[in-house]
Amino acid sequence: MRRNGVTMKLFLVMAGFVVLLYGTTVLAQLIWFPDFYQHQKISSMKKKLSKFEQQFSASHWSDMQLAKEMGRFMRQNQSHLIILTNTGKLVDDPFHITLLQEDGKRVKVSLSLFINGENAGWIRSHLKFGQKLTVKGSSSDQGKAEPTVYPFKIQDAASAAWGTETFQESLLPVQEWTGVLTEVVLPDLATWSQRQGLLVQALDSRFPLSSEDQQKLSNGKMINEEWKESWSGVRNVVTIAPVQRVGAEQQLIFSLTSLQEVREANEATRLFYAYFGMGAFVLILLLALLLSKIITKPLLALNHVAKKMSTLDFTVRSSIRRKDEIGSLSDSLNALSGTLGQTLEELKQANEQMRTDMELKQQIEQRQRKFFADASHELKTPISIIKGYSEGLKDGVSENKRERYIEVIVDEAIKMETMVEEMLDLVRLESAAIQLNTGAIALADMIEDIAGRLGPQLKDKGLEVVLISTTEQTVEGDRSKLEQVFYNIMMNAIRHAVPQTDIMIEINRHEGCVHVTIENKGEHIAEEERQYIWERFYRVERSRNRKMGGTGLGLAISKQILDLHGCGYGVENTPDGVRFYITFPKA
Repeated sequence: MRRNGVTMKLFLVMAGFVVLLYGTTVLAQLIWFPDFYQHQKISSMKKKLSKFEQQFSASHWSDMQLAKEMGRFMRQNQSHLIILTNTGKLVDDPFHITLLQEDGKRVKVSLSLFINGENAGWIRSHLKFGQKLTVKGSSSDQGKAEPTVYPFKIQDAASAAWGTETFQESLLPVQEWTGVLTEVVLPDLATWSQRQGLLVQALDSRFPLSSEDQQKLSNGKMINEEWKESWSGVRNVVTIAPVQRVGAEQQLIFSLTSLQEVREANEATRLFYAYFGMGAFVLILLLALLLSKIITKPLLALNHVAKKMSTLDFTVRSSIRRKDEIGSLSDSLNALSGTLGQTLEELKQANEQMRTDMELKQQIEQRQRKFFADASHELKTPISIIKGYSEGLKDGVSENKRERYIEVIVDEAIKMETMVEEMLDLVRLESAAIQLNTGAIALADMIEDIAGRLGPQLKDKGLEVVLISTTEQTVEGDRSKLEQVFYNIMMNAIRHAVPQTDIMIEINRHEGCVHVTIENKGEHIAEEERQYIWERFYRVERSRNRKMGGTGLGLAISKQILDLHGCGYGVENTPDGVRFYITFPKA
């Protein structure tokens, strides 16, 4: 992970969030939760005990029904519950056994304060109907037909069970009762016996009640307080609720609920959070890697595409295909890249076209300037000649010279007319204002016709045209324009040919293309001048030009016509002279 990268930032944010949540939870658990739990426990017990008291006051439960309801209450709330007088005496103890004495009297033996962890197993296994038992304890119901005994010892013929000495023992005389067991009502011994000793200690700590407590209970108020067992330090909640029964002796519902599980749970929670902290750290690392793959990795890929776009490279595309915001961003980035790439390409083409147009414009302007300069130079000589001879005629030259002057003036005028026509043809060709009228042309026939028209020029120098064509070759083109090309090249060959020689013209086909060569015998063209012979008004031998009759535009016109036909062309020196060649494209 990079130091300033998105993954590191996400990792730090998530780690900070988890640490904050973890720290807050631990502090709340260790500092506030015990008090919160205790408050909730006490409030809950008050509500539940108040509800039980209302049901108890409004109903006339039998001993069996009362035992059932008390057992349900204790199981649901993990507490002990007994019913007392305001002096602390047990009344209506639902958990008891009944003995039938020999004289037929029944004795009710209270078990709520007798059962403990040591005698619970004995009670579960030895209390059987019809069994003869001896109970030693005290009773405050002397003289009643069915007294209630508070035992501290119960025995059968073989063994005995001892209970916890209660505060009643120091106040009442101890007696023995013997009889046959006829009734057994017991709580859930598995849970009851574990805390019965604490119940006895709690009773001893609270009774007799203080005058202040008696006043509260008389006014129908409930007493709630924390009580800690002195030997083990176990914390408990003692709740005393007055029973609201009209006309009856005041009774109290005494409840003992342990808070020990809060401390035990808190200690276990500390250990749990220690492990949870280590697990959370591992989880943060895993989440960071997951975030890197889900979020950071595609973002880095998109960033790579964006960087390429910033350098005007629109060929790179994002390969992310997802149906979420990142996938939408990837599609948008690809669409933007494609649009910008297309726009940039169009701009490049437009710029290239503009550059081409500018270069063409500059070339045209340059050609125009050069054309006017060359035209002015070429026209200056015939105009000067015409002017000089006209002035001679005006001054009255001799009669025998008069005819010669007129012939020179007419000849120069014809040359000027030819030059102007050729200049106009060249301008039209360079401006692409001429449309070709193409058709099939038999090259051999056309060249023979041109050679026939050039008969006088050939005869003056004693030249012969030799045409070599193995088969009839036809090409596609504008006949009148191509005639002008071959006329100009053949005329150029005649001007520069050595008298009494042949002009060789060869036509052949090679690889689908028609090739034409026109060769004369004469002086070579210098290498540095060959590239310029196709330009207007360019002459290899300027001093001989007027004598030989050329305007300097023939090859320039031929070049433009051949370009319009898409032909290849050129000139080269041979051992004996110069050869022009033309290659027509495949039909």
